Amino acid sequence: MKQARGILRPYRKVRRRAFTLIEILISVALAGLVASLAIAPVVYTVRQVVETETAYSNENALRRAAMFMAKDVAGGLRLASVVVRSVHYEELGGVDSDSLIVATSSPARQNMAAGSVVYRIVRRSFLSDAIPGLYPWILPGIMPADVEYENLEAGHGQLVLPYVTELDVSVFESSEWVRGYTGMLPHGMRLTLSREEEQVEYVFTLPQ
Repeated sequence: MKQARGILRPYRKVRRRAFTLIEILISVALAGLVASLAIAPVVYTVRQVVETETAYSNENALRRAAMFMAKDVAGGLRLASVVVRSVHYEELGGVDSDSLIVATSSPARQNMAAGSVVYRIVRRSFLSDAIPGLYPWILPGIMPADVEYENLEAGHGQLVLPYVTELDVSVFESSEWVRGYTGMLPHGMRLTLSREEEQVEYVFTLPQ
């Protein structure tokens, strides 16, 4: 019986080459660079969308506040001797500001005498913890000519829009825009509201 003969080959020790730490670090760095290049346009786009939405929200909020004020003016109590009063004054620190005062019958809904609604800016103060922004006050029994706007306290008003920094009121009278007005319902008004870097100018006419 013949015995199968195999071919004997010399044994060779196979040496497997492993990655060095430097090669691993280089691979990770390259992968990170590729990923950042791929993600960068997406991040930029998302950032642009967020900034646009924020700007739109600020502008939209300011415009809604101006429209709310315009509605109060349009619904002003025409039987009053003074329907609209806008006061331009300078606050401490040289900051210009306006107050808008309108005769209103709104308090009558709560069985109170007709009076005034006052809009003005409340600023940050060490003497008060009120949130700065645009505030209205409803003052039953006090007509616009008698309102002491400088003595109004934020705690007695209602915050309409926080962090509004500027309210400018202009009235169209005798073919020109004027700041500072006391009288009947004008032909038109311009309200300018500012918050952060956003500003909205709202112009409207009034039926006579």
